[in-house]
Amino acid sequence: MAWMATSATGSKRLARDAGVSLVEAMVALMIIGLIVGAVVLLAPGPGRETRTEAERLAARIAFAREESVIVNRTIALNLTPEGYGFERLESNGWAPAEHGSPLGFRAWPAALDVRVEQSASEAQDARIARFDALGGATPVSVIFDGSGARWRVAVTAEGEVDVALAE
Repeated sequence: MAWMATSATGSKRLARDAGVSLVEAMVALMIIGLIVGAVVLLAPGPGRETRTEAERLAARIAFAREESVIVNRTIALNLTPEGYGFERLESNGWAPAEHGSPLGFRAWPAALDVRVEQSASEAQDARIARFDALGGATPVSVIFDGSGARWRVAVTAEGEVDVALAE
């Protein structure tokens, strides 16, 4: 009678059956590859913060356009080197949005370069875009440059807002 090796768990296997098969090794490598792929896809790439800030501005611009129609008042985007906010045209002049509101002032992230592309005829003071009570707007493009990526937020005369990679 041939003696078989007995493991600590009590299973009896021959010495030639010890180890893993090629199929088991390939399955393990495939699982490791899937996990690594998921981590690479979910990891933030260069320019992620730049894109996020561009999308945040676009969302707030769209909100300002809707707000101008709802309250029947002109609202302007006020852009400065420190950040941006919105102002509402009241009977006694321009009034900034309250700090706690969605249209309140927001500072730019530290490593972000922001510039405005606008024709000379449309250039005004810090109020680079105005949204009227009918939904129209001053056309403008705001370029976000940072972390190796460049994004453009464009506002059309109809008040439509678009975010895209800038060339």
